[in-house]
Amino acid sequence: MAWLWILRIALIATVLFAARKGDEPEQLVATVLLSTFALDVGNHMLFGDPAWYTVNPGHLVIDSWAFFTLLWVALYANRGWPLWVSASQVLVVLGHVAKLWEVDMVRRAYWTMTQMPFLFQLAVLAIGTGAHVERQRRIGRYHSWRLA
Repeated sequence: MAWLWILRIALIATVLFAARKGDEPEQLVATVLLSTFALDVGNHMLFGDPAWYTVNPGHLVIDSWAFFTLLWVALYANRGWPLWVSASQVLVVLGHVAKLWEVDMVRRAYWTMTQMPFLFQLAVLAIGTGAHVERQRRIGRYHSWRLA
C-alpha cells in the first residue's frame, strides 16, 4: 500500500511542477501520465483488479494510446527528454505483447514490465521540466516544438 501512495504523491508533485513551470511538451506529457493513471483507475472500477496471469485489455489499450501520444511528443518537441519517456512506454507495450506471446510468463515479470516504467517516466518528466526551466532562465523563451 505504501508503494501506491508513493506513486500517487510522485505523480501529483511531478504533474504540478510540469504544469506550473513547463511549456507545452512538459504539460502534454504530464497530462498523458496523469490520464493513464486516471484511466487505469476507471479500468479497475469497471473490470476489477488486474489478474497478472493474463493480459488486461484495458491496460493494453491505455498503454498503447499513451505510447502513440508520447511518441508524437518525442518526435515533434524541441527537447531530448521526451524520447526517454516514449522509449520507456515501449517497454510497457512490449510487456503486453510478451504476455500475449507467452501466456506462462511469470506474473512478477509482467507486473514489472508494465508498471515500473511509470516511475522512470515521472522522474524524466521532472528532470526535463527542470532542464526547461534552467534553459529558459539562461537563454529566454524558445520554441517548444521543432520547426518543420
